[in-house]
Amino acid sequence: AHNTKRKCQPCVDASTLSCLSEEEVSASLMVDLSQWKMKKMAKHPPSSSVLTISRIFVAKNFQAAMDYMNNVAKIAEREGHHPDLHLTSYREVEVVLYTHSVGGITKNDLMLALMLDKEITIDYSPKWLRDQQTK
Repeated sequence: AHNTKRKCQPCVDASTLSCLSEEEVSASLMVDLSQWKMKKMAKHPPSSSVLTISRIFVAKNFQAAMDYMNNVAKIAEREGHHPDLHLTSYREVEVVLYTHSVGGITKNDLMLALMLDKEITIDYSPKWLRDQQTK
């Protein structure tokens, strides 16, 4: 299990961080981060891609989505580790994590995902929650 008291390691010297293997990431997602999915994201040039973890959900309304994103911003600033945040259709939220400086998933990404899950209460769309329970 991960410890949310740990802080993200500064990325000032990216050589001290190493990308985790797909197997290491999968193991963490199964144990601690079941709401997160691993995916490859296209980069520029389009022939390359980067491994990321992401979480997608539908908030109850626009304000709930913005509250979540603002809370993510506070934690990201505190930790010095910043996710990609996407808001579409006014309440569909996606958080994408990877360590930009090394081009992959590091322990920092897993720690930040865990912090977001533990520290932020999400006001979900009731319909989205019902749909998740039937999956």
